[in-house]
Amino acid sequence: MSLGRRITQILLTGVLLCGMPAGSAAQQTIADVFREMPDSLLPTLSKNNRLDMIDFMYSGMKAEVTNRLGGRSEMTALTDDSLCVRISQALTVTCLLLTPEELVDSCHQIVCMVRTYGIDETTLHTVVDYFTPQWVTIQEKPLLNDAAYDRIGALDLQTILNWEDKTLKKD
Repeated sequence: MSLGRRITQILLTGVLLCGMPAGSAAQQTIADVFREMPDSLLPTLSKNNRLDMIDFMYSGMKAEVTNRLGGRSEMTALTDDSLCVRISQALTVTCLLLTPEELVDSCHQIVCMVRTYGIDETTLHTVVDYFTPQWVTIQEKPLLNDAAYDRIGALDLQTILNWEDKTLKKD
């Protein structure tokens, strides 16, 4: 084989290989996305706090850290596509990595952040926001499949069930 043809094959192979990571990078985990969350979205947690929580969870340890306010925050759940962090007694944040029915800002995945505020289960308030994996706010509610809406709805349902459980046990 001639040198010119060999160089052409090597260059063509290199070009093809360079294109491959883009497809695989699109399927990241919620831990990957949480690592890159801007501090402005959860100012109580620093990037180091978030990194420590992820490392602790992967190590099978209790994922509790001292936050910027001197309080204790704990990651209570971590899977490939969801996580839950108790920021304080009054705030729990759950993030879900979802696949929308249609691309959103050229993204194949979106982040649904559910923040639940309140100490007493009778006065809980839930806020749902959507972001790209680069933490750009999605202004319009994205089109999701029924399973994704069920997952989000289950978080609200869990809040209601916790309230009912506490209320019924007070009797």
